[in-house]
Amino acid sequence: MPSLLNILLDAPLDQRPEVELSLRGRWNYEGTGIPAVGARDLTLGEKHNPFVVSRPGEEPVAVLLPATEVDEDPCLEWARDVGVEVQGPDGPALQVPFPLWQEHAEETVGAWLPERDAQGIERSLAIFEREFRFAQQAVDATRMVRNCLVVLATSLGRSRREVGESLGLSLGRVQQLNENPAAEVMQVVEQVLEAATLVAKNIGDRPCPREDVPKPRALSNEELDEVIHVMLLLGLLAEDADGLRLTSDGLTLLDTSSRAGRKQRKNAGDRERAGNASK
Repeated sequence: MPSLLNILLDAPLDQRPEVELSLRGRWNYEGTGIPAVGARDLTLGEKHNPFVVSRPGEEPVAVLLPATEVDEDPCLEWARDVGVEVQGPDGPALQVPFPLWQEHAEETVGAWLPERDAQGIERSLAIFEREFRFAQQAVDATRMVRNCLVVLATSLGRSRREVGESLGLSLGRVQQLNENPAAEVMQVVEQVLEAATLVAKNIGDRPCPREDVPKPRALSNEELDEVIHVMLLLGLLAEDADGLRLTSDGLTLLDTSSRAGRKQRKNAGDRERAGNASK
């Protein structure tokens, strides 16, 4: 069991995505939907601390923004238009009226992040909370895929005992995953089976070069490539020098679809004959 010291020494060093403001006004890690740890709005006044020009006993009249900061920060472009170039305490600066600075100082220019902007243990707390949130999202996504594959395996004819042996899970646990799958799991499985069946029908029972696979009307070229890739990952397809070919599981999928189609046509015929008989 790793000691606390080892855990801290192995602190995350990789760079996580930048943050973005969601439509709900919440700071998230870009492209993830994960709330940024401890994030709050960062104002222009917090980001920059200009030299204040004032006379004793009077209100400030102006601020001096270092020219280098104005050049490097797009949020200060307005100061170039209204400011007067002067020599500041630390070099060239732009003198901006104090009331105008106060107006702009309240503008939100980004996020304050404790993982980046805090110090000491507060910064470490935020870093490890961030890593926990990313890890939790990865676990949730992996669990979803695992549950989909369990249902998919039984759909392809694997017994629940066989699935359990492959996963090291009890028969009862596999039954639970199959009997009470989440709606989103069933939606994914049905979409995969539907798309894979379309491609399997077009490949048939003989090898077919990848570039010659007929594109189903329901799929775009990009979607066809994605489905083929998924079918290879799931073992529904294999590829060799002769091209793509359906594996035994792929042929099972094709046969299952054919039997379902025959049953559907038979039921339709029975309904039609029953309707004619009642006339």
